[in-house]
Amino acid sequence: MTSSNREAVRLYEITYLGTGPEPYVRTVEAGKVASAIEHAGEHGMQLLVRPCTHPHDAPGKEDA
Repeated sequence: MTSSNREAVRLYEITYLGTGPEPYVRTVEAGKVASAIEHAGEHGMQLLVRPCTHPHDAPGKEDA
């Protein structure tokens, strides 16, 4: 495992709004952002997309 591999992957935080008392948040790679937007549009959901500034802190990426 090298730090250069982690830096090469661009991560985005997707926040699904209006999903309950606390919004559902997940982290995806850049190539998955378009499909998340498409899925939200098909289901009338709103979402917020933000680039992750600290990819090593992203949830679900510990096993990478």
